[in-house]
Formats: sequence, structure tokens, C-alpha cells
Amino acid sequence: RFAQEVVLASSTGAMFGGGLFGGGGDGGGFFGGGVPGRFDHQYQVFPVTFMGKEELEKGNKIILPQSALDHLARLNISWPMLFEMTNPATSRSTHGGVQEFIAEEGTCFLPYWMMQNLLLQEGDIVRITNTSLPKGSFVKLQPVSSEFLDIHNPRAVLENSLRNFATLTIGDCIVIDYNQKKYEIEIIECKPAKAISIIEADVNVDFAPPKDYKEPERPIAPAVTSSAYQSKVEEAAEEPVVEEKGVRKFSGSGQRVDGKPIKTPQSSPAMGPSSPPMIDEELIMPWIKRIPGGIKMTKAPYGHGDDHMTGAKGIAPAPDFDMFVGDGKTLQ
Repeated sequence: RFAQEVVLASSTGAMFGGGLFGGGGDGGGFFGGGVPGRFDHQYQVFPVTFMGKEELEKGNKIILPQSALDHLARLNISWPMLFEMTNPATSRSTHGGVQEFIAEEGTCFLPYWMMQNLLLQEGDIVRITNTSLPKGSFVKLQPVSSEFLDIHNPRAVLENSLRNFATLTIGDCIVIDYNQKKYEIEIIECKPAKAISIIEADVNVDFAPPKDYKEPERPIAPAVTSSAYQSKVEEAAEEPVVEEKGVRKFSGSGQRVDGKPIKTPQSSPAMGPSSPPMIDEELIMPWIKRIPGGIKMTKAPYGHGDDHMTGAKGIAPAPDFDMFVGDGKTLQ
């Protein structure tokens, strides 16, 4: 019975640890064995769209087979499960998380933009190993095209899109899908490591100018040399003063009939300096020529002495003539 259990255990290890594209475990595989106690497998890679998972193109999570989950469970891999994907032919690598374990055995599915970063085609071999990354504290991003700046609030759009990502790696060119348009963003700096985990992490995001961004050119004024400036000053100094020729109109002086001197008009600068303006003190200070005690009447006003002025009350005196005096006439 003990021998049967040993054989069963060894066959189970060969099933999940080896295989045609397996690595890892103690058994090895077609492409060579992996490090004991570490998940290290090689799979044929295909885009996630082949499984109808187009929404995974918005992040960096992959789909692995069921055997990968069994192997990870035996290794007691802590959550979140993070992986390093490497192209064995070019040694290019990136990092990501896992979404589901529903792929067919010997295959895995990656977002197409990750396959482009790794220079992988459909059906190529990719090596996947488990890894542990520190939580990120800072990341600096650079849009590939300046069209990303045309978005109303690019920072909010990017922060919302990064929620679909598990890791960020320097050199990766992630794709942001917004408003039915794709924008490529390159990761140029990460702290505290070249690859970081952003799951439940407070990451400060900074932006670099887009790669195709150009500063607006300012018009450059022509530089004036000192010799040219000095020659212009000399030319201006050598210009002769043009004197007015001909008869000067209204050049004489006027005379008053009463013989008094003529006051110089203020608006005629040719006649000499203008005199200060005359100030009428009565307009400014009318109280200067006030009459002490007020105005006194020397003559009785018109109508003084009548009833309404004298204060006499009673019947008005009869007029000197009889009003309405005469004889009546008839038409008959």
C-alpha cells in the first residue's frame, strides 16, 4: 500500500509538473525541468480574444490552465499571484497577474498588447514563472502620442484604467482604451523597483511630455550688432536740420487801439511762455463779498399794503362803478 501511494504521488507530479510544455516540479518536462518549489512552465500563447475575453485587453491579467492552479496550490503561493512572462527566443520579459484557470492544457492566453511587447506571435512559446514584487510607491508615464492630452481629464482616465492592472514594469508600453480609441502609454520609471505591484497600493503618478510633443516655436527677433547700432546713431547725428524757407506767415505783432499791452495767448507757444491761468476767487469762495446782516430792502415790494400783505380781514371794498348796469331788450 505504501508503494502504491508513492507511485500515485509520483504520477500526479508528472501530470501537473511535467508534460509536453511543462516545467517546474521535480519531474521536468519536454523543455527541461524547473527549480523545485517554484512554478516554472512553458506554454503556447494566444491572445485573450481567442477565448472571447476582449475585456482583458484593458489590463495585464492572463488565463492559465487548470493544472497551473493545482500546482500553485501545492506550492502554497501567497495571494495575489503574480507572474513573470518571458519570451525564450528574445529574453524579453514582463509581469502580470492571473484572471482565470480555464485555458486548455499546454496553452495560455495573454492580452495582445503584452504579446506585442514580448514579440510573440500566435502559437509561440512563452515561459511563465511565479514571482513576488514590492508594492509600488511611484510611477512615471509617458504618452506615445500627444493625442492623449486632448482627453478632458487624462489623469483621471489613466488612474481609472490602471485599476485593471496588477503590475507595472519599466519598458512596457500599456494600452489605454478610452472613448473607442486606444492610447499607448510607456512606463519609464517605477519605484522602489523596476517592476512593482499596484494591487491595493498608494502609487503617485507623474507624467512626462509625449514623445511627439514639440514646444511652440517663439519668433526670434533679429540680433542687432553693436557696430550696426553705432552706425545708425552716427547717421542720425549727421542728418542736417532742415530750415523752413519762404515767407513766414503771421510773424508780426499786434497792437491794441487803447495802447495797453497785449496779453500773451496761452495756446501760442511761439509767443513765449504761457502765464498762469487767472483764478476767479468769487467763484471758488463766494462768501468773501458777503453782506453783513443780509440783504436789506430799501423800497417796498410790489403790492405791499394790499389786504394779503397788510393782514386786514373783512369784505373787500365796493368798486367805484356799478357792474351789470343797463336795460334788457326782447326780440319781439
